[in-house]
Amino acid sequence: MDSARGLALLLGIVLHATMSFFLVIPARDSSQSVTLAVTFYVIHLFRMSLFFVIAGFFGHLVYHRRGLRGFLKDRFRRVLVPLTAGWVILAPLTIAAVIWGLSRTFPGEAQAASPAALPQHGFPLLHLWFLYYLCLLYALVLILRAGFDATIDDGGRLRQRIDAWVARALANRVALLALALPTAAVLHFTASWPVWFGIPTPDYGLAPQLPALVAYGTAFAFGWLLHRQTGLLEVLARQWRSNLALAAGLTLACLTIVGVTPLLEAPTAISGGASTRWAYAASYALAIWTWTFGLLGASVRFGSTESTVRRYLADASYWLYLVHPPILFGLQVLVMDLPLPWTVKFPAIVAVTLGVLLASYHLLVRPTFLGELLNGRRVPRRSAGIEVRPARHPARASDTADFTEAPVAELAGVTKRYGKRLALDGLSLAVRPGELLAVLGPNGAGKSTAIGLWLGLLEPDAGSVSLLGGSPRDVVSRLGVGVMMQEVALAPMLSAREHIALTASVYRAPLTVGETLALTATEALADRRYGKLSAGQKRQVQFALAVCGRPRLLFLDEPTVGLDVQAREAMWRTIRHLRDNGCAIVLTTHYLEEAEALADRVVVLAQGRQIAEGSVDEMRALVTRKRVRCVSTVALDEIRRWAGVVDAVRKPGTFEVVEVTTSNAEALVRRWLDADPHLSRLEVEQASLADAFTELTQEAA
Repeated sequence: MDSARGLALLLGIVLHATMSFFLVIPARDSSQSVTLAVTFYVIHLFRMSLFFVIAGFFGHLVYHRRGLRGFLKDRFRRVLVPLTAGWVILAPLTIAAVIWGLSRTFPGEAQAASPAALPQHGFPLLHLWFLYYLCLLYALVLILRAGFDATIDDGGRLRQRIDAWVARALANRVALLALALPTAAVLHFTASWPVWFGIPTPDYGLAPQLPALVAYGTAFAFGWLLHRQTGLLEVLARQWRSNLALAAGLTLACLTIVGVTPLLEAPTAISGGASTRWAYAASYALAIWTWTFGLLGASVRFGSTESTVRRYLADASYWLYLVHPPILFGLQVLVMDLPLPWTVKFPAIVAVTLGVLLASYHLLVRPTFLGELLNGRRVPRRSAGIEVRPARHPARASDTADFTEAPVAELAGVTKRYGKRLALDGLSLAVRPGELLAVLGPNGAGKSTAIGLWLGLLEPDAGSVSLLGGSPRDVVSRLGVGVMMQEVALAPMLSAREHIALTASVYRAPLTVGETLALTATEALADRRYGKLSAGQKRQVQFALAVCGRPRLLFLDEPTVGLDVQAREAMWRTIRHLRDNGCAIVLTTHYLEEAEALADRVVVLAQGRQIAEGSVDEMRALVTRKRVRCVSTVALDEIRRWAGVVDAVRKPGTFEVVEVTTSNAEALVRRWLDADPHLSRLEVEQASLADAFTELTQEAA
């Protein structure tokens, strides 16, 4: 989706580069081109509808990930600030370039070359109009959503019926007709509709213009609904060829009706009367949506794999589009009278513009606060090029993990009740790529409920849940997840090999059976029936099933229960390998030494709330307890009465070694030396994760 959004913005630069070769804005080039006029026509047909679908999609994502306040803060920073600052800085330069071009196109005509020659229909939004309309649509959708929830759909049943209708309509292509109808109607009944130029660009005036509001509002609303069921992107991915073929046919039909030469003198005229006007409006609206569906489907089909080049261009596209007009228009004016064909001028203008803009992005934007403003993050100057992430060192993923990356799974302010019992109380929790998050807590703390929400087995009473950028109930999201739960029922007559093959068949690009067996050290169990295995061996097979699909996110619920030492160490090695290769892992365990050995970050839950969070060392530092051991003859009852002593025991199997847990090790050692000058084998040890866990949960209780 980021790739499609970047495509829409970069095509805007190409579109504006064509204008001087068939229009008079910003200048009329000496080499006019019908080919570039048709290029303009096709790009203008679908570009902004595609953009607003994606804007609605990501708007819904941000709203449900961050809540209303976070949504407003994010949109203010990434939309309203660029709109305001961009206009203040860029509008004078853009208008100056246009006036310069008009003065050269109409030499000696002062009126044509003055600001009065520009459209005087209201405030000049210029190319930033799309940000203004985004703000209008955000406000509109939030108002409608609040009213919808409060008065129409307080139980959620209508929303579910709408989702079901959208899914059916996409599958049988009725959605194309339903989405095209409002745009076709408003275009047909708009008396001043400039037919060759499609949806009039609302680049002037603050009052919303009806054709743009209807066409782009429909696209935004569809994108908002589409994010509720991201699995529907797979439907578009399957239909991409047929949609693009239909789009090409409809575009050809539209050009047959209006011609390939722009209707500049009589832009509202279509020969053939009202019926032809209706046919053109319907064909144009359908072409918008077939292009949009086809390009979205192609983006999902071919753009879902990680690409550093595609990511770089997608990030850069926002800056490139915001800043390009003064540079592009200035170049068009400079070359307008050169005796060169458009086949030379046009690519040269585009190449120079993009070169200057990419250089400015790379040096002045990406590593600065501007990069953080536009893209949500800044890349340090030393690595501001196209990123190739180094392989993680197997010793410890946290040494190289970039925990500023977007979470792969997140709970945001989640509340969940079972009757009167509060299982989760406003819990916010996230896990990022390449991170092993250990979730600890006593029985009833909310660990299983949190995982159940992430897996889509439960619905929150309040707050939002995201999984791999979508809903936990979306098939596309679940295909990136591996799960190993405590209670698993598998077919006893199937072998481990058969179970792995069956499970792997539901994933897109799984490991082979042999690769899975080797990764999980279960080759010896491959051909044995599951029902004949011991409890520990069954856990090993369950782990193999959890990882066979190459998960991006892995849930492990008490994975090593019942394993012997050798099998546990083998599973730990595999877990570290997965984490070090970018898999995010959520681990729940009662073996605190397991969390201590594996976790990058630890979260402690108690009574449905997060009471502590940090690395293992940070968790240890939360408590002041230390253990002091020595050989001493002082009685335990006397030691227990000393200040700062939490507990004192003699180590099992010995009569001399005493172990004391204390909150003030230095004072204890001095007191002990006074009481027993002959003590020996003195050891002082930092508190363990188990000590921290015990103290934190006791305090929470």
